[in-house]
Amino acid sequence: MGRWAKGADQVTALIEARHLQQVVSDPDTVDALLVSARRHIASARLTVAQDPEAAYSLAYDAARKSATALLNHQGLRPTTAGGHLAVVDTIRAQFPGVPGLTSLDRLRRRRNQAEYPDPRSYDPITAAEAKDAISVADGCVSSAERLLQLDELGVFSSVRASLRGAVQERLVEDRERPTP
Repeated sequence: MGRWAKGADQVTALIEARHLQQVVSDPDTVDALLVSARRHIASARLTVAQDPEAAYSLAYDAARKSATALLNHQGLRPTTAGGHLAVVDTIRAQFPGVPGLTSLDRLRRRRNQAEYPDPRSYDPITAAEAKDAISVADGCVSSAERLLQLDELGVFSSVRASLRGAVQERLVEDRERPTP
């Protein structure tokens, strides 16, 4: 596996800001996230007529979980400080123009608007919006599954972080070396 270079500076900045953390990539977690995302899409389709807001929320969660699966495959995880926005920012930096993934932030913002409405202008999610979100989420999962097959999409390693680690190791070595 190689190193995915696109967006590396932005991802490194998110790591340094503690919005992302580096973790051990786990194929079982990646698979579980994708299975959960597909299950959310199926559930959203079942409830869209009765409860469009629940269907929309499920669709958003499906899209976010597929994006999180991509991050986990790279050994990345959003922190509490970074939250859902760190997932959006990472995906936007690394995969601009990828169908489905480009709409993740739109889904997040609309879901937040429905979950935390402005009391002066409550705007409930419609069945049409929920159906669109389900279609977008399905595209996110499909795109994530395709990207996960690429050899270039390996564990993320920051060049800056690697250099910083090498400098720190050198400083430790210098301190431990006896002085003449």
